[in-house]
Amino acid sequence: MSFPFEQFIIQAKEQNKSPEFIDACLAYGKNLQEKELPVIFSLEHLAMQIGIQSSYLRNLIGDDNRNIIYHNEYKYQRYNYFKLKKRDGKFREIMSPSKDLKYIQKWILVNIISKYPLSESCKGFRKNISIAHNAKVHENSEVILKVDLLKFYDTITEKRVYGLFKSLGYVSNLAYSFAKITTAKHRYSYWDDFDENSKEILKDLIENRPAILPQGAPTSPMISNILATKMDYRFEALARKLNFNYSRYADDLTFSIKKEGKLPSLKLITTIIANEGFFINTKKTKYMKKGCKQYVTGLTTSNGVNVSKEYRKEISEHIYYCRKFGVNGHLERRLNEFPKYNNIKFHNWLYGHMCFIKSINEKASKKMLKNFNKINWYI
Repeated sequence: MSFPFEQFIIQAKEQNKSPEFIDACLAYGKNLQEKELPVIFSLEHLAMQIGIQSSYLRNLIGDDNRNIIYHNEYKYQRYNYFKLKKRDGKFREIMSPSKDLKYIQKWILVNIISKYPLSESCKGFRKNISIAHNAKVHENSEVILKVDLLKFYDTITEKRVYGLFKSLGYVSNLAYSFAKITTAKHRYSYWDDFDENSKEILKDLIENRPAILPQGAPTSPMISNILATKMDYRFEALARKLNFNYSRYADDLTFSIKKEGKLPSLKLITTIIANEGFFINTKKTKYMKKGCKQYVTGLTTSNGVNVSKEYRKEISEHIYYCRKFGVNGHLERRLNEFPKYNNIKFHNWLYGHMCFIKSINEKASKKMLKNFNKINWYI
């Protein structure tokens, strides 16, 4: 989106703006345009580009204490809260932005932050790159080291996001506004639910309870990738020196070596991560040697990239029992596992898993799909 610099100069002169002011604005605008970023001078200018009322945007940014906005005598909920159960049985709190806020965040994502060049080692939340690409980096390795970042999104505060937009070239007031739009304050109960280890490591963060990246906002994945880019580059440089492989998928960092090479020490890895403003979740640090089960982002890597045998067996068993007992009969036997599931919901669940298997191992999915098509879903 090109900016009409000539028209800007004419209008600025008509308004008796000083040459110094005009030159500063031109330098600011051309710096952004060279980076293929939209030229924006103020909050009102931003609202105009997005196509919304500037008063709504000001109310959105000005509400710092609660996730409620009052605009034109109407009350808006900025975020809706709900929890998703994780594989370890614990829950992840999701903050889903309101329709209007989500529209604004998507505009920022598409027009600004998606333009940022990420590192080659960053594999998460990128177009045409999947967990299979991440696992491929580490297939057939002698040793794999998995490192997990502790409370990844929670450590990315409004202050850090402000620094990101400032570094892109935007003036301070706009960088502040972008940070307000893309971060949010969690409820007090969210911080109280941290385990004791997290409370000890993130003590300052929990005491201040700042606005952070909300899980559920469309801008959060890309912002987290950008703020981890310097860390990725440092590990890539170290990988070239020591001859190991490195990749990152969101908060999962993976290091591996083939027959030659040397893994960096955990102490050095911890130091680099800490220098970049993140923390290691020591409970999830794991070494996996050749001969033992090796997996990266849920995929096995010992003999090429594949879904695990256990996972394929589980899906095949569901198909088998649906054919043997009928879908309703199978669901009755697995009521605890699939509460409130009907035929349509279970059909979509099972088909989704088969599509995932096909994306990794098409050969293994063929027999499953053939048997899946023999299930009678209408009884």
